[in-house]
Amino acid sequence: MNVHCGFVKGNKPGHGTGFDIDDDDLLEMEQCHGMVVSSAIFGAFDIIQEPTHICEYSTQTVCFYMFVDEETEADLKTNGSLNESNMSGLWRIVVVHNLPYADGRRNGKIPKLLLHRLFPNA
Repeated sequence: MNVHCGFVKGNKPGHGTGFDIDDDDLLEMEQCHGMVVSSAIFGAFDIIQEPTHICEYSTQTVCFYMFVDEETEADLKTNGSLNESNMSGLWRIVVVHNLPYADGRRNGKIPKLLLHRLFPNA
């Protein structure tokens, strides 16, 4: 019996898997060693909440990633929340393409439940 741990399609998370991530973002994600904090917003239905009470040490050692779709990215750019280096406060914004589900809540479960597959070095 084969039991797949997410990302059934493709041989590497983020490439041809139905949850595709740009190469620049994947390279940045591979550089993350240690702790990762992630969240996701799909369908531009929510606003990004900035983490509070974060010490200087944590801002330098913890990786903060927010996964969004193209619609949410466009909304962030319109509101001026996204800077030219794809950052919104502490969050690095990662745009996901080729989403597997029509429902944003279902897509949002992927980076939350399969974080170990997206960040194998952390």
